[in-house]
Amino acid sequence: MKKFSLIIATFLLFSTAFVSAQSLEKVLENYFEVLGQETLLNSKNVTATGKMLQGGIEIPFKQYAAAPNKFRLEGTFQGKTFIQTYNGKEGWSLNPFAGITEPQAMSDDEIKAVAVQADYEGMMWNWKEKGYVATLEANEEVEGADCFVVKLVSKDGDTYTTFIDAENYVTLKIKAQITMQGQEVESETLMSNYQEGDGFVYPGKMETKVNGQLQNTIVIDETVLDEELESAIFDKPTK
Repeated sequence: MKKFSLIIATFLLFSTAFVSAQSLEKVLENYFEVLGQETLLNSKNVTATGKMLQGGIEIPFKQYAAAPNKFRLEGTFQGKTFIQTYNGKEGWSLNPFAGITEPQAMSDDEIKAVAVQADYEGMMWNWKEKGYVATLEANEEVEGADCFVVKLVSKDGDTYTTFIDAENYVTLKIKAQITMQGQEVESETLMSNYQEGDGFVYPGKMETKVNGQLQNTIVIDETVLDEELESAIFDKPTK
C-alpha cells in the first residue's frame, strides 16, 4: 500500500509540473501575441521619447535600444545632459547633475543591471536559452486586476517577477530582487496607460520604486521602430 501511494504521489507531482509548464507556455504565448513580439523581433531598433519626473523636476528624455543588446538613455535639463550607454559589452555614464562631467565606466553590478534592460527581445523570450529558470506562480492582484505571475531567476540568483494582466495580457508590474555591491536591492515598476504603436503596444507610464521609495515616473509620448541610428551612439559618450 505504501509503495502504491508513493507511485500515485510521484505521478501527481509530475502531472502538476507538466500542467504548470503548459500553462506558463500558454500565458507567454498570449502575452507575446498582445505585445506584438513578432513586430519587435523583425525590427532593428526602437526609439522612445518622453519625460522623466524626479524630485519635482521634469526632464525630457530619449531612449534608444538596438538588437540584440544595445542601449542608450539621455536627458537634458537646464542645458545639461546626462547619458547612459551600453554597447553589449561595456557601459558608461555621464551625469553633470551629479558633478560627473567625464564619461565613467560602469561597474560590474551596473552592467549586470543595464544588460537586462538592454535585452531587445525581453528576458522572457527564449528564457531557457538565456539561462533563466522560469515558473508560473499563483495569481496575484495588482491595482485590483487579477494577474498571472511569471518568475524568472538568473544564474546569479537575481529574481525578476512579472505580473501580467489575466484579461488583457499586458504587464502591470515588474518586481526585481537583485544583489548590488553585496546588498539585496528590491525595485518595483508599475506600468499603465498602454499605447498602440505600429504593430506593437507599450506602456505610456511607468513608476519605479527602489526599496519602497519612489525613484521616478516616466511618461512615454512616442515609440518608433527602425530609425536610422549610428552604432557609435551606444559606445562611450563624447562631451
